[in-house]
Amino acid sequence: MIFIIWYISSVLISTKQKEGLFGQMALSVIMKAGYKKSILLLVLFGWVCCACAQNLAHRDSVIKVARTDAKSFRLDNAAWKKYRHKLPYTSDYFKPTAAAVKDTALLHDSVYVDTYRQEAFKTNKHRRTAGHYVLIGGEIVVGVAAAFITAVIIFIAPKMGG
Repeated sequence: MIFIIWYISSVLISTKQKEGLFGQMALSVIMKAGYKKSILLLVLFGWVCCACAQNLAHRDSVIKVARTDAKSFRLDNAAWKKYRHKLPYTSDYFKPTAAAVKDTALLHDSVYVDTYRQEAFKTNKHRRTAGHYVLIGGEIVVGVAAAFITAVIIFIAPKMGG
């Protein structure tokens, strides 16, 4: 875009500097040729920008569909217990299947498949066992009990001795 603006301004500046006996005629010929080239360049640039924007919009919509499809993905328990956090996202365990996706035509799109695998990996990466949550809950209960006992000792113990 900057190049096009520079080109148009250079054509206009160069035409204004023409003087002499044939100045008006040369000015009109150069301006006609300059405007034709400028218009052609603007149209070509606009066409390229529209094509790129359309391609990016399609890519973004495919990524959005892949993310929504992968939210419901859950690795089967046997594979999850065996590998836990050792599987890379490129593993075939995270590959989309026809039963798991809404549009099966997207299974042949590399952007869709790669995004689906990454999102499926993310959903299973932070997955924990039930024992993990019991342990965390137990730690919270012990912490609250310790804080309560400490508060009782600080506020009630001085009154008992006195």
